[in-house]
Amino acid sequence: MEMEDKLLQLNRLLANFFVMYVKLHRYGWYVKGEQRISLQPMFTSNIAVCKEHIDHIVELILALGGQPYATMVKYVKEATIPEATADDEVHEMMEQLISDTDALLKDIDFIMNKNDNEQKSRFILYTLTNVERDLFKLQHESERYLNRR
Repeated sequence: MEMEDKLLQLNRLLANFFVMYVKLHRYGWYVKGEQRISLQPMFTSNIAVCKEHIDHIVELILALGGQPYATMVKYVKEATIPEATADDEVHEMMEQLISDTDALLKDIDFIMNKNDNEQKSRFILYTLTNVERDLFKLQHESERYLNRR
């Protein structure tokens, strides 16, 4: 994959993380009842993790000589995961998070899955490995919650 294509894919990943960031806020604000007590800390911690990854992806794009997207219009236009559409039912929120994390993990795998020993590609791999780890954790937390129901 050429560097220009990698930068495009990284910008799409950035757009998806912005959508996820806003979605996690919405879910944290609208979760109701007993679930609020148990899920609020999960949403809050993942908001912080999401913001950290946004910053890392931006730094990566800049380090590779690209220009990160920087407007909400561009994020929504370029994102491949949907904005929050759940009717604020907890099981819908969790199912959407599982779907979103699955899509993001596939995007990361696509970006990282090139056997390229170029230094820039190793830098991408190093940065996205931590992002991938945290997405797996969020997906696992969401699945665990659904299985308790």
